[in-house]
Amino acid sequence: MQNIFRNRDVLKQWSMDLSDACGSQIVKRPPDVKKIDKLIEQFVLDYNVNMQYMNEVRNAAEEE
Repeated sequence: MQNIFRNRDVLKQWSMDLSDACGSQIVKRPPDVKKIDKLIEQFVLDYNVNMQYMNEVRNAAEEE
């Protein structure tokens, strides 16, 4: 699975998947809580990987 922050199209697809998982009042579709949990977990993991990388880049720049 690709990190959702590496490509804007992947992030956009992730956000549309989350929107769909949240259900709809218009068509009376309930939220899919399991899918929401999975997508949020993916967000958190990918965000943490991104932040770790950015911190390493920042620390390397400060050492120079």
